[in-house]
Amino acid sequence: MKKMITRLFLVLWFLLMAASYWVFLPALNPLDTGFWFFVVEGLILAFVGIFVVALADSVGQQTKKPNVGRRDVSQTKGPYDQVLIRLGGTILLIVALLFGLGFFNSRIFRAKSYANVITVKEADFNKDFPETNISTLALLDRASAEKIGDTYLGTIDKVSQFGISDDYRQITIGEQPYRVSPLEYKNFWKWLSNRQEGISYYVKVNQTTGKAELVRLAESMKYSDSEYLFRDTLRYLRFKYPFTIFGDPSFEVDDEGNPYYVATVYKPKFMLTSKDPSGVILLNAATGETKEYDLEDIPEWVDRVFSANNVITRVDDYYTYQDGFWNTVFSQTGVKKTTDSYNYISIGSDIYLYTGITSATADSSNLGFILVNMRTREVTNYKLASATESAAMASAEGEVQEKKYKATAPTLAKLNDKAYYIVSLKDDAGLVKSYAVVDAEDYQQVTVNNDIETLISQFTDSDTSVLSGSGQAAGTDQDVEVIKGVVDQLASQMISGSTVYYISSSGKIYKVKATEETIDQLPFLKVGDQFSGELTKNNYLKNFKIIE
Repeated sequence: MKKMITRLFLVLWFLLMAASYWVFLPALNPLDTGFWFFVVEGLILAFVGIFVVALADSVGQQTKKPNVGRRDVSQTKGPYDQVLIRLGGTILLIVALLFGLGFFNSRIFRAKSYANVITVKEADFNKDFPETNISTLALLDRASAEKIGDTYLGTIDKVSQFGISDDYRQITIGEQPYRVSPLEYKNFWKWLSNRQEGISYYVKVNQTTGKAELVRLAESMKYSDSEYLFRDTLRYLRFKYPFTIFGDPSFEVDDEGNPYYVATVYKPKFMLTSKDPSGVILLNAATGETKEYDLEDIPEWVDRVFSANNVITRVDDYYTYQDGFWNTVFSQTGVKKTTDSYNYISIGSDIYLYTGITSATADSSNLGFILVNMRTREVTNYKLASATESAAMASAEGEVQEKKYKATAPTLAKLNDKAYYIVSLKDDAGLVKSYAVVDAEDYQQVTVNNDIETLISQFTDSDTSVLSGSGQAAGTDQDVEVIKGVVDQLASQMISGSTVYYISSSGKIYKVKATEETIDQLPFLKVGDQFSGELTKNNYLKNFKIIE
Protein backbone atom coordinates (compact mmCIF):
# COMPACT_ATOMS: atom_id res chain seq x y z
CA MET A 1 0.00 0.00 0.00
CA LYS A 2 2.82 2.36 0.96
CA LYS A 3 4.69 1.75 -2.29
CA MET A 4 1.51 2.23 -4.32
CA ILE A 5 0.81 5.62 -2.69
CA THR A 6 4.42 6.69 -3.24
CA ARG A 7 4.29 5.76 -6.89
CA LEU A 8 0.92 7.49 -7.28
CA PHE A 9 2.32 10.73 -5.88
CA LEU A 10 5.42 10.47 -8.09
CA VAL A 11 3.24 10.15 -11.18
CA LEU A 12 0.98 12.98 -9.99
CA TRP A 13 4.03 15.20 -9.26
CA PHE A 14 5.44 14.58 -12.72
CA LEU A 15 2.10 15.32 -14.41
CA LEU A 16 1.62 18.57 -12.45
CA MET A 17 5.16 19.76 -13.23
CA ALA A 18 4.77 18.86 -16.91
CA ALA A 19 1.45 20.74 -17.05
CA SER A 20 3.03 23.75 -15.35
CA TYR A 21 5.92 23.76 -17.82
CA TRP A 22 3.50 23.42 -20.75
CA VAL A 23 1.52 26.44 -19.59
CA PHE A 24 4.22 28.81 -18.25
CA LEU A 25 7.19 27.68 -20.39
CA PRO A 26 10.00 28.95 -18.15
CA ALA A 27 13.56 29.02 -19.47
CA LEU A 28 15.62 26.24 -17.91
CA ASN A 29 18.28 28.80 -17.07
CA PRO A 30 19.46 29.57 -13.51
CA LEU A 31 19.85 33.25 -14.51
CA ASP A 32 16.08 33.51 -14.96
CA THR A 33 13.85 34.10 -11.93
CA GLY A 34 11.10 32.13 -13.69
CA PHE A 35 13.32 29.06 -13.53
CA TRP A 36 13.64 29.36 -9.74
CA PHE A 37 9.90 29.84 -9.31
CA PHE A 38 9.47 26.65 -11.29
CA VAL A 39 11.98 24.87 -9.00
CA VAL A 40 10.24 26.18 -5.88
CA GLU A 41 6.90 24.99 -7.26
CA GLY A 42 8.35 21.49 -7.75
CA LEU A 43 9.82 21.46 -4.22
CA ILE A 44 6.53 22.58 -2.69
CA LEU A 45 4.62 19.86 -4.53
CA ALA A 46 7.22 17.30 -3.40
CA PHE A 47 6.94 18.57 0.20
CA VAL A 48 3.15 18.23 0.13
CA GLY A 49 3.35 14.74 -1.42
CA ILE A 50 5.91 13.44 1.07
CA PHE A 51 3.96 14.97 3.95
CA VAL A 52 0.78 13.15 2.83
CA VAL A 53 2.71 9.85 2.43
CA ALA A 54 4.27 10.32 5.89
CA LEU A 55 0.87 11.05 7.39
CA ALA A 56 -0.63 7.95 5.76
CA ASP A 57 2.30 5.86 7.00
CA SER A 58 1.88 7.20 10.53
CA VAL A 59 -1.85 6.40 10.52
CA GLY A 60 -1.06 2.90 9.24
CA GLN A 61 1.45 2.27 12.05
CA GLN A 62 -1.09 3.40 14.67
CA THR A 63 -3.65 1.03 13.18
CA LYS A 64 -1.22 -1.91 13.39
CA LYS A 65 -0.10 -1.05 16.96
CA PRO A 66 -3.21 0.02 18.88
CA ASN A 67 -1.49 -0.36 22.27
CA VAL A 68 1.13 2.32 21.55
CA GLY A 69 0.32 5.44 23.52
CA ARG A 70 -0.26 8.76 21.79
CA ARG A 71 2.72 10.31 23.56
CA ASP A 72 5.09 7.58 22.34
CA VAL A 73 3.90 7.94 18.73
CA SER A 74 4.30 11.74 18.75
CA GLN A 75 7.84 11.43 20.05
CA THR A 76 8.86 8.82 17.48
CA LYS A 77 10.54 10.31 14.41
CA GLY A 78 9.36 8.85 11.15
CA PRO A 79 11.63 8.07 8.19
CA TYR A 80 10.35 11.13 6.30
CA ASP A 81 11.09 13.81 8.90
CA GLN A 82 14.63 14.58 7.71
CA VAL A 83 13.48 14.75 4.08
CA LEU A 84 10.69 17.19 4.98
CA ILE A 85 13.06 19.34 7.01
CA ARG A 86 15.57 19.50 4.17
CA LEU A 87 12.90 20.26 1.58
CA GLY A 88 11.40 22.98 3.74
CA GLY A 89 14.83 24.45 4.40
CA THR A 90 15.71 24.42 0.69
CA ILE A 91 12.46 26.20 -0.21
CA LEU A 92 13.04 28.90 2.42
CA LEU A 93 16.68 29.30 1.35
CA ILE A 94 15.79 29.79 -2.33
CA VAL A 95 13.03 32.28 -1.51
CA ALA A 96 15.36 34.18 0.83
CA LEU A 97 18.13 34.27 -1.79
CA LEU A 98 15.75 35.50 -4.49
CA PHE A 99 14.45 38.22 -2.19
CA GLY A 100 17.95 39.16 -1.05
CA LEU A 101 19.41 39.32 -4.55
CA GLY A 102 16.48 41.38 -5.73
CA PHE A 103 16.79 43.77 -2.79
CA PHE A 104 20.56 44.26 -2.87
CA ASN A 105 20.57 44.62 -6.66
CA SER A 106 17.74 47.14 -6.60
CA ARG A 107 18.09 50.83 -7.41
CA ILE A 108 18.51 51.63 -3.72
CA PHE A 109 21.98 50.06 -3.72
CA ARG A 110 22.92 50.18 -7.41
CA ALA A 111 21.45 53.46 -8.63
CA LYS A 112 24.59 54.48 -10.54
CA SER A 113 24.76 51.09 -12.26
CA TYR A 114 21.19 51.48 -13.48
CA ALA A 115 21.91 55.03 -14.63
CA ASN A 116 24.86 53.87 -16.74
CA VAL A 117 23.14 51.06 -18.67
CA ILE A 118 22.57 53.43 -21.60
CA THR A 119 24.33 56.50 -22.92
CA VAL A 120 22.49 59.51 -24.27
CA LYS A 121 23.71 61.72 -27.07
CA GLU A 122 22.90 65.41 -26.60
CA ALA A 123 21.70 67.45 -29.59
CA ASP A 124 19.81 70.61 -30.46
CA PHE A 125 16.31 70.18 -31.87
CA ASN A 126 16.44 73.14 -34.23
CA LYS A 127 19.82 72.16 -35.70
CA ASP A 128 19.92 68.37 -35.49
CA PHE A 129 16.39 66.94 -35.49
CA PRO A 130 15.56 65.69 -39.01
CA GLU A 131 12.93 67.53 -41.02
CA THR A 132 9.76 65.43 -41.16
CA ASN A 133 9.18 63.57 -44.41
CA ILE A 134 5.49 64.16 -45.12
CA SER A 135 5.24 61.00 -47.21
CA THR A 136 6.17 58.86 -44.18
CA LEU A 137 4.19 60.75 -41.53
CA ALA A 138 2.49 58.14 -39.30
CA LEU A 139 -0.94 59.64 -38.59
CA LEU A 140 -2.99 56.56 -37.72
CA ASP A 141 -2.79 55.20 -34.20
CA ARG A 142 -3.26 51.54 -33.38
CA ALA A 143 -6.99 51.78 -32.64
CA SER A 144 -7.73 53.54 -35.94
CA ALA A 145 -5.60 51.06 -37.89
CA GLU A 146 -7.51 48.21 -36.25
CA LYS A 147 -10.87 49.67 -37.28
CA ILE A 148 -9.71 50.08 -40.88
CA GLY A 149 -8.10 46.64 -41.05
CA ASP A 150 -11.13 44.84 -39.62
CA THR A 151 -13.31 46.07 -42.48
CA TYR A 152 -11.28 43.93 -44.90
CA LEU A 153 -12.00 40.64 -43.15
CA GLY A 154 -15.13 40.04 -45.19
CA THR A 155 -13.14 39.87 -48.42
CA ILE A 156 -11.40 36.58 -47.63
CA ASP A 157 -12.59 33.05 -48.20
CA LYS A 158 -13.64 31.13 -45.08
CA VAL A 159 -14.37 34.41 -43.33
CA SER A 160 -16.26 32.59 -40.58
CA GLN A 161 -13.15 30.61 -39.67
CA PHE A 162 -10.78 33.49 -38.99
CA GLY A 163 -10.50 36.79 -37.19
CA ILE A 164 -7.77 39.43 -37.27
CA SER A 165 -5.28 39.45 -34.42
CA ASP A 166 -5.26 42.61 -32.33
CA ASP A 167 -1.45 42.95 -32.63
CA TYR A 168 -1.31 45.72 -35.29
CA ARG A 169 2.39 46.23 -34.68
CA GLN A 170 3.99 49.35 -36.17
CA ILE A 171 6.86 48.62 -38.55
CA THR A 172 8.37 50.07 -41.72
CA ILE A 173 8.20 48.34 -45.09
CA GLY A 174 10.71 50.02 -47.33
CA GLU A 175 10.52 53.47 -45.78
CA GLN A 176 6.76 53.56 -45.32
CA PRO A 177 5.13 53.18 -41.86
CA TYR A 178 2.60 50.37 -41.57
CA ARG A 179 0.72 48.52 -38.87
CA VAL A 180 0.58 44.80 -39.61
CA SER A 181 -1.42 42.02 -38.03
CA PRO A 182 -1.94 38.35 -38.98
CA LEU A 183 -5.22 36.53 -39.20
CA GLU A 184 -5.96 34.10 -36.37
CA TYR A 185 -8.20 31.10 -35.74
CA LYS A 186 -11.42 32.17 -34.05
CA ASN A 187 -11.51 29.24 -31.62
CA PHE A 188 -10.29 25.70 -31.03
CA TRP A 189 -12.80 24.09 -33.41
CA LYS A 190 -11.92 26.52 -36.22
CA TRP A 191 -8.25 25.70 -35.63
CA LEU A 192 -8.97 21.98 -35.74
CA SER A 193 -10.65 22.38 -39.14
CA ASN A 194 -8.03 24.64 -40.74
CA ARG A 195 -4.68 23.87 -39.09
CA GLN A 196 -3.48 21.71 -42.01
CA GLU A 197 -3.96 24.55 -44.47
CA GLY A 198 -2.66 27.26 -42.13
CA ILE A 199 -3.23 31.02 -42.20
CA SER A 200 -3.00 32.54 -45.67
CA TYR A 201 -3.38 36.28 -44.96
CA TYR A 202 -2.19 39.22 -42.96
CA VAL A 203 -3.41 42.81 -42.89
CA LYS A 204 -1.24 45.86 -43.38
CA VAL A 205 -2.48 49.42 -42.91
CA ASN A 206 -0.53 52.38 -44.28
CA GLN A 207 -0.30 54.88 -41.42
CA THR A 208 0.23 57.81 -43.77
CA THR A 209 -2.54 57.31 -46.31
CA GLY A 210 -4.90 55.21 -44.19
CA LYS A 211 -5.15 52.61 -46.95
CA ALA A 212 -5.33 48.96 -45.94
CA GLU A 213 -4.43 45.81 -47.81
CA LEU A 214 -5.26 42.18 -47.13
CA VAL A 215 -2.09 40.40 -48.22
CA ARG A 216 -2.36 36.83 -49.44
CA LEU A 217 0.76 34.81 -48.73
CA ALA A 218 2.42 32.58 -51.29
CA GLU A 219 2.99 30.05 -48.49
CA SER A 220 0.55 29.89 -45.57
CA MET A 221 1.63 30.49 -41.99
CA LYS A 222 1.76 27.27 -40.00
CA TYR A 223 3.18 28.91 -36.84
CA SER A 224 1.28 31.64 -35.03
CA ASP A 225 0.07 32.86 -31.64
CA SER A 226 -3.36 31.33 -32.26
CA GLU A 227 -2.05 27.76 -32.58
CA TYR A 228 -2.93 25.42 -29.72
CA LEU A 229 -0.21 22.77 -29.61
CA PHE A 230 3.44 22.58 -30.66
CA ARG A 231 3.11 25.19 -33.43
CA ASP A 232 2.19 27.93 -30.98
CA THR A 233 5.05 30.39 -31.48
CA LEU A 234 6.09 30.70 -27.84
CA ARG A 235 5.88 26.95 -27.19
CA TYR A 236 7.65 26.08 -30.45
CA LEU A 237 10.55 28.40 -29.64
CA ARG A 238 10.75 27.27 -26.02
CA PHE A 239 11.20 23.62 -27.02
CA LYS A 240 13.83 24.61 -29.61
CA TYR A 241 15.63 26.96 -27.21
CA PRO A 242 14.92 25.51 -23.72
CA PHE A 243 17.78 27.37 -21.99
CA THR A 244 17.38 30.78 -23.69
CA ILE A 245 15.60 33.65 -21.95
CA PHE A 246 13.32 35.39 -24.45
CA GLY A 247 10.12 37.41 -24.50
CA ASP A 248 6.79 36.87 -26.23
CA PRO A 249 7.25 36.64 -30.03
CA SER A 250 5.78 39.53 -32.03
CA PHE A 251 4.64 39.57 -35.64
CA GLU A 252 6.61 41.43 -38.32
CA VAL A 253 7.12 41.13 -42.06
CA ASP A 254 10.33 41.73 -43.98
CA ASP A 255 10.61 44.15 -46.90
CA GLU A 256 9.46 41.40 -49.29
CA GLY A 257 6.33 40.74 -47.24
CA ASN A 258 7.42 37.39 -45.74
CA PRO A 259 5.90 36.76 -42.28
CA TYR A 260 8.12 36.34 -39.24
CA TYR A 261 7.83 36.26 -35.47
CA VAL A 262 10.53 38.15 -33.59
CA ALA A 263 11.41 37.05 -30.04
CA THR A 264 13.83 39.30 -28.17
CA VAL A 265 16.52 37.41 -26.22
CA TYR A 266 17.33 38.75 -22.73
CA LYS A 267 20.13 38.53 -20.19
CA PRO A 268 20.00 39.93 -16.64
CA LYS A 269 22.20 42.98 -16.06
CA PHE A 270 22.58 42.55 -12.30
CA MET A 271 22.58 38.94 -11.09
CA LEU A 272 18.98 37.80 -11.63
CA THR A 273 17.48 41.27 -12.00
CA SER A 274 16.93 43.92 -14.66
CA LYS A 275 16.80 41.87 -17.86
CA ASP A 276 18.12 43.59 -20.97
CA PRO A 277 18.00 42.52 -24.65
CA SER A 278 21.07 40.74 -26.03
CA GLY A 279 19.73 39.55 -29.40
CA VAL A 280 16.70 38.12 -31.21
CA ILE A 281 15.35 34.84 -32.49
CA LEU A 282 13.63 35.03 -35.87
CA LEU A 283 10.95 32.45 -36.65
CA ASN A 284 9.73 32.11 -40.23
CA ALA A 285 5.97 31.78 -39.71
CA ALA A 286 5.52 29.74 -42.88
CA THR A 287 8.39 27.23 -42.72
CA GLY A 288 9.20 27.10 -39.00
CA GLU A 289 12.87 27.88 -39.65
CA THR A 290 14.56 29.77 -36.81
CA LYS A 291 17.82 31.62 -36.33
CA GLU A 292 19.30 33.46 -33.36
CA TYR A 293 21.16 36.74 -33.87
CA ASP A 294 23.30 38.88 -31.60
CA LEU A 295 22.34 42.55 -31.39
CA GLU A 296 25.02 43.69 -33.84
CA ASP A 297 24.01 41.09 -36.46
CA ILE A 298 20.24 41.61 -36.57
CA PRO A 299 18.87 42.08 -40.14
CA GLU A 300 18.02 45.70 -40.91
CA TRP A 301 14.39 44.93 -41.77
CA VAL A 302 13.72 44.00 -38.14
CA ASP A 303 12.19 47.15 -36.63
CA ARG A 304 11.37 46.34 -33.01
CA VAL A 305 14.03 44.66 -30.87
CA PHE A 306 13.62 46.76 -27.73
CA SER A 307 10.21 47.11 -26.11
CA ALA A 308 8.73 50.49 -25.22
CA ASN A 309 8.78 49.50 -21.54
CA ASN A 310 12.50 48.68 -21.68
CA VAL A 311 13.32 51.93 -23.47
CA ILE A 312 11.27 54.16 -21.14
CA THR A 313 12.64 52.41 -18.04
CA ARG A 314 16.27 52.82 -19.14
CA VAL A 315 15.80 56.47 -20.07
CA ASP A 316 14.12 57.17 -16.72
CA ASP A 317 16.98 55.42 -14.88
CA TYR A 318 19.54 57.49 -16.78
CA TYR A 319 17.94 60.82 -15.90
CA THR A 320 16.80 59.89 -12.38
CA TYR A 321 19.80 58.20 -10.74
CA GLN A 322 22.84 60.13 -12.03
CA ASP A 323 23.39 61.48 -8.50
CA GLY A 324 22.33 58.35 -6.63
CA PHE A 325 19.12 57.01 -5.16
CA TRP A 326 18.73 59.25 -2.13
CA ASN A 327 18.98 62.39 -4.24
CA THR A 328 15.69 61.33 -5.84
CA VAL A 329 14.07 61.14 -2.41
CA PHE A 330 15.28 64.40 -0.86
CA SER A 331 16.81 67.27 -2.87
CA GLN A 332 15.99 65.89 -6.37
CA THR A 333 18.84 67.96 -7.81
CA GLY A 334 19.02 67.49 -11.58
CA VAL A 335 16.38 64.75 -11.55
CA LYS A 336 14.49 64.44 -14.82
CA LYS A 337 11.93 61.99 -16.14
CA THR A 338 10.01 61.06 -19.25
CA THR A 339 6.50 62.37 -19.71
CA ASP A 340 3.42 60.18 -19.44
CA SER A 341 2.95 59.87 -23.20
CA TYR A 342 5.00 58.46 -26.05
CA ASN A 343 4.53 57.61 -29.71
CA TYR A 344 6.45 56.29 -32.71
CA ILE A 345 7.77 58.03 -35.81
CA SER A 346 9.45 56.64 -38.92
CA ILE A 347 12.80 58.00 -40.03
CA GLY A 348 14.25 56.26 -43.05
CA SER A 349 13.70 52.52 -42.64
CA ASP A 350 13.69 52.58 -38.82
CA ILE A 351 11.05 53.04 -36.13
CA TYR A 352 11.83 55.54 -33.38
CA LEU A 353 10.13 56.03 -30.05
CA TYR A 354 9.89 59.61 -28.92
CA THR A 355 8.78 61.10 -25.64
CA GLY A 356 9.24 64.35 -23.82
CA ILE A 357 11.75 64.82 -21.03
CA THR A 358 10.81 67.05 -18.12
CA SER A 359 12.06 67.93 -14.65
CA ALA A 360 10.78 65.95 -11.68
CA THR A 361 8.68 68.90 -10.49
CA ALA A 362 7.44 70.21 -13.86
CA ASP A 363 3.77 70.12 -14.80
CA SER A 364 3.25 71.07 -18.45
CA SER A 365 6.68 71.88 -19.90
CA ASN A 366 9.34 69.77 -21.59
CA LEU A 367 13.08 70.33 -21.53
CA GLY A 368 13.41 68.45 -24.81
CA PHE A 369 12.56 65.26 -26.66
CA ILE A 370 14.07 61.79 -26.44
CA LEU A 371 14.38 59.87 -29.71
CA VAL A 372 15.20 56.15 -29.46
CA ASN A 373 15.91 53.76 -32.31
CA MET A 374 13.82 50.66 -31.48
CA ARG A 375 16.26 48.31 -33.26
CA THR A 376 19.54 49.58 -31.77
CA ARG A 377 18.38 51.60 -28.70
CA GLU A 378 20.51 54.55 -29.71
CA VAL A 379 19.21 57.42 -27.60
CA THR A 380 19.38 61.12 -28.49
CA ASN A 381 18.10 63.99 -26.38
CA TYR A 382 17.06 66.97 -28.50
CA LYS A 383 16.97 70.06 -26.32
CA LEU A 384 13.93 72.27 -26.84
CA ALA A 385 11.75 74.10 -24.32
CA SER A 386 8.24 72.99 -25.22
CA ALA A 387 4.87 71.86 -23.94
CA THR A 388 4.29 68.29 -22.82
CA GLU A 389 2.29 65.95 -25.02
CA SER A 390 -0.59 65.98 -22.50
CA ALA A 391 -0.74 69.78 -22.55
CA ALA A 392 -0.84 69.73 -26.38
CA MET A 393 -3.65 67.17 -26.35
CA ALA A 394 -5.67 69.24 -23.90
CA SER A 395 -5.12 72.35 -26.01
CA ALA A 396 -6.31 70.55 -29.15
CA GLU A 397 -9.43 69.28 -27.37
CA GLY A 398 -10.11 72.81 -26.18
CA GLU A 399 -10.34 74.05 -29.78
CA VAL A 400 -13.25 71.67 -30.45
CA GLN A 401 -14.68 71.47 -26.94
CA GLU A 402 -18.25 71.90 -28.21
CA LYS A 403 -17.87 68.63 -30.15
CA LYS A 404 -16.33 66.74 -27.23
CA TYR A 405 -13.68 65.09 -29.38
CA LYS A 406 -10.87 63.19 -27.66
CA ALA A 407 -7.24 63.65 -28.69
CA THR A 408 -4.95 60.73 -29.45
CA ALA A 409 -1.27 60.60 -28.50
CA PRO A 410 0.34 63.24 -30.72
CA THR A 411 2.90 62.76 -33.47
CA LEU A 412 5.99 64.94 -33.24
CA ALA A 413 6.90 66.70 -36.49
CA LYS A 414 9.46 69.24 -37.61
CA LEU A 415 7.97 71.39 -40.35
CA ASN A 416 9.96 74.25 -41.86
CA ASP A 417 12.48 74.04 -38.98
CA LYS A 418 9.82 74.30 -36.27
CA ALA A 419 8.44 71.72 -33.82
CA TYR A 420 4.76 70.79 -33.93
CA TYR A 421 2.46 68.19 -32.44
CA ILE A 422 0.02 66.62 -34.90
CA VAL A 423 -3.04 65.37 -33.05
CA SER A 424 -5.95 63.25 -34.29
CA LEU A 425 -9.32 64.11 -32.77
CA LYS A 426 -11.87 61.29 -32.37
CA ASP A 427 -15.56 61.15 -31.59
CA ASP A 428 -17.21 58.83 -29.08
CA ALA A 429 -17.25 56.02 -31.64
CA GLY A 430 -13.46 56.18 -31.95
CA LEU A 431 -13.53 57.60 -35.49
CA VAL A 432 -11.11 60.36 -36.52
CA LYS A 433 -13.20 63.44 -37.28
CA SER A 434 -10.60 66.17 -37.32
CA TYR A 435 -6.90 66.99 -36.98
CA ALA A 436 -5.00 69.62 -35.05
CA VAL A 437 -1.50 71.04 -35.39
CA VAL A 438 -0.23 72.39 -32.07
CA ASP A 439 2.84 74.60 -31.82
CA ALA A 440 5.13 72.62 -29.50
CA GLU A 441 6.80 75.76 -28.11
CA ASP A 442 3.54 77.70 -27.67
CA TYR A 443 0.80 75.12 -27.23
CA GLN A 444 -1.92 77.77 -27.20
CA GLN A 445 -1.37 78.17 -30.95
CA VAL A 446 -3.65 75.49 -32.43
CA THR A 447 -4.88 75.03 -35.98
CA VAL A 448 -7.74 72.60 -36.66
CA ASN A 449 -9.02 71.24 -39.96
CA ASN A 450 -11.00 68.21 -41.05
CA ASP A 451 -8.73 67.74 -44.09
CA ILE A 452 -5.21 66.66 -43.12
CA GLU A 453 -3.67 67.63 -46.47
CA THR A 454 -5.01 71.18 -46.24
CA LEU A 455 -3.97 71.42 -42.61
CA ILE A 456 -0.35 70.31 -43.04
CA SER A 457 0.13 72.40 -46.18
CA GLN A 458 -0.22 75.52 -44.03
CA PHE A 459 2.98 74.64 -42.18
CA THR A 460 5.30 73.28 -44.88
CA ASP A 461 6.31 73.85 -48.47
CA SER A 462 6.56 70.09 -49.05
CA ASP A 463 4.04 68.24 -51.20
CA THR A 464 1.22 67.05 -48.91
CA SER A 465 -0.89 65.28 -51.55
CA VAL A 466 0.19 61.86 -50.27
CA LEU A 467 -1.75 62.49 -47.04
CA SER A 468 -5.05 62.37 -48.91
CA GLY A 469 -3.96 59.54 -51.18
CA SER A 470 -3.56 61.74 -54.26
CA GLY A 471 0.22 61.46 -54.19
CA GLN A 472 2.56 58.48 -54.19
CA ALA A 473 3.95 57.30 -50.89
CA ALA A 474 7.67 56.90 -50.47
CA GLY A 475 8.92 53.41 -51.12
CA THR A 476 6.00 52.33 -53.32
CA ASP A 477 6.35 50.95 -56.81
CA GLN A 478 2.94 51.87 -58.21
CA ASP A 479 2.72 52.48 -61.94
CA VAL A 480 2.24 56.15 -62.82
CA GLU A 481 0.96 57.77 -66.00
CA VAL A 482 3.39 60.24 -67.54
CA ILE A 483 1.72 63.23 -69.20
CA LYS A 484 3.38 65.24 -71.96
CA GLY A 485 1.87 68.26 -73.60
CA VAL A 486 2.00 71.93 -74.62
CA VAL A 487 0.68 74.79 -72.49
CA ASP A 488 -2.42 76.25 -74.23
CA GLN A 489 -3.53 78.42 -71.31
CA LEU A 490 -2.03 79.16 -67.90
CA ALA A 491 -3.40 80.50 -64.59
CA SER A 492 -2.61 80.28 -60.89
CA GLN A 493 -4.21 80.80 -57.49
CA MET A 494 -3.36 80.49 -53.79
CA ILE A 495 -4.81 77.46 -51.96
CA SER A 496 -4.08 77.04 -48.22
CA GLY A 497 -0.99 79.21 -48.47
CA SER A 498 0.48 77.45 -51.52
CA THR A 499 0.50 78.51 -55.17
CA VAL A 500 -1.23 76.09 -57.55
CA TYR A 501 -0.63 76.46 -61.33
CA TYR A 502 -3.44 75.46 -63.70
CA ILE A 503 -2.27 74.28 -67.11
CA SER A 504 -4.73 73.83 -69.96
CA SER A 505 -3.41 71.42 -72.60
CA SER A 506 -5.32 69.61 -75.37
CA GLY A 507 -8.66 70.29 -73.71
CA LYS A 508 -7.58 69.04 -70.27
CA ILE A 509 -6.58 70.96 -67.16
CA TYR A 510 -3.64 69.85 -65.03
CA LYS A 511 -2.52 71.25 -61.69
CA VAL A 512 0.99 71.74 -60.29
CA LYS A 513 1.50 72.69 -56.65
CA ALA A 514 4.53 74.86 -55.94
CA THR A 515 6.77 73.27 -53.29
CA GLU A 516 10.45 73.20 -52.44
CA GLU A 517 10.77 70.16 -54.71
CA THR A 518 9.29 71.76 -57.85
CA ILE A 519 11.64 73.18 -60.47
CA ASP A 520 12.83 76.78 -60.20
CA GLN A 521 11.53 77.52 -63.72
CA LEU A 522 7.90 76.86 -62.72
CA PRO A 523 7.02 80.55 -62.07
CA PHE A 524 8.33 81.39 -65.55
CA LEU A 525 6.15 78.82 -67.33
CA LYS A 526 4.35 80.40 -70.35
CA VAL A 527 1.94 79.52 -73.13
CA GLY A 528 3.61 77.39 -75.79
CA ASP A 529 6.06 75.65 -73.45
CA GLN A 530 6.25 71.87 -73.58
CA PHE A 531 6.00 70.00 -70.27
CA SER A 532 5.89 66.55 -68.71
CA GLY A 533 4.81 65.20 -65.34
CA GLU A 534 3.41 62.19 -63.49
CA LEU A 535 -0.36 62.23 -63.16
CA THR A 536 -1.78 61.74 -59.67
CA LYS A 537 -5.19 62.15 -58.06
CA ASN A 538 -7.37 65.15 -59.01
CA ASN A 539 -5.19 65.84 -62.08
CA TYR A 540 -2.17 67.00 -60.09
CA LEU A 541 1.23 66.56 -61.74
CA LYS A 542 4.31 65.46 -59.82
CA ASN A 543 7.94 65.57 -60.96
CA PHE A 544 6.92 68.40 -63.27
CA LYS A 545 9.47 69.34 -65.95
CA ILE A 546 9.69 71.90 -68.76
CA ILE A 547 10.92 70.29 -71.96
CA GLU A 548 13.45 72.44 -73.79
